[in-house]
Order: sequence, then C-alpha cells, then structure tokens
Amino acid sequence: SQLVWLLRELVKSGVLGADGVCMTFMKQIAGGDVTAKNIWLAENVLEILTEQREWVLKSSLLVAMAVYTYLRLLVDHHGTPQLQGLRQKEVDFCISLLRERFMDCFMIGRDLVRLLQNVARIPEFEQLWKDILHNPQVLSAQFTGVLQLLQSRTSRKFLACRLTPDMETKLLFMTSRV
Repeated sequence: SQLVWLLRELVKSGVLGADGVCMTFMKQIAGGDVTAKNIWLAENVLEILTEQREWVLKSSLLVAMAVYTYLRLLVDHHGTPQLQGLRQKEVDFCISLLRERFMDCFMIGRDLVRLLQNVARIPEFEQLWKDILHNPQVLSAQFTGVLQLLQSRTSRKFLACRLTPDMETKLLFMTSRV
C-alpha cells in the first residue's frame, strides 16, 4: 500500500518517468487472477489513472497500455457479482479512452480487435463495435475501419506488458535453458 501511495504522489507531482512506473504497476496486475490482492492492485491503479486523467492523456503509450491492460482484466471481472463496481469503472475508463483517444489506442494493433471481441457483449462495447463497423469516422477522422486495425501488427511491448515479472523470468528460463 505504501508503493501505491508513492505511485499516486509521483503521478500527482508529474515526476518525469512516473508513466514508466505506472506501466510497471499495471504489469504486476496478473490476468486471470481474482485474488483479493490482485483485485486491490487493479482497483488502486485504476483509481490513480482515473483521478489523474489529464496526466494520463499526455502519454499516448500510457493510454494504449492502460486500455490494453484493463480490457484484458475486464474479462476476468465480468460475471462476478462482488466485482460489479470495479467492472463498471473499468468499462467507463476503457470506453472513454477508446472514444476520446482512439488513435492512441490504435497503436495496439490487431490485438485490440481480439480484446474488444472478448468484451463485445457488454452494452457499452456493443455500441463501440457498431461505430467501428458502421461509422469509424466518429472515433477518428484517420480511422477507416476494422480492416485498417487488422492490418496493423501488435507490438511486442503490448504482449509483454501482460506478462508479470515472475512469468517473464520463467519464460526466459524455459526458452534459454530447456
């Protein structure tokens, strides 16, 4: 909790490099893990990102990483009654960034389509899908449609951001020593 407090203060103060620290915190939130500790971290980081929205919007990469992270986590938090409050905050956060900063999120590439497909049954995302398919210009003047997104490769940094440091160490061991 002291580290989360420190992150909050770094972000509030606009310290150079705080975005990198924030991305490291998001990396610590494990996908598929609904333990109290992981939920607590996801909720607290989301709270910081929501409270300091103007600061978040200054970094295109942070916008994209946050959307990538929370779209993935939404799948785990969907359908669990005690996580409904958190899930709604995640939905509101992701939808607002996708609608207001779509071209920042576009840098995720084709994996964004997969992530959005996983949450397509959530009403807010159903509406977003309708816009992506039938009215892409409403999201951004430069966006021509889902094909443009599918033709854009997903950078390794996005795929790696969902690996916790522990998973990364194990994968590195397996790929280099086994």
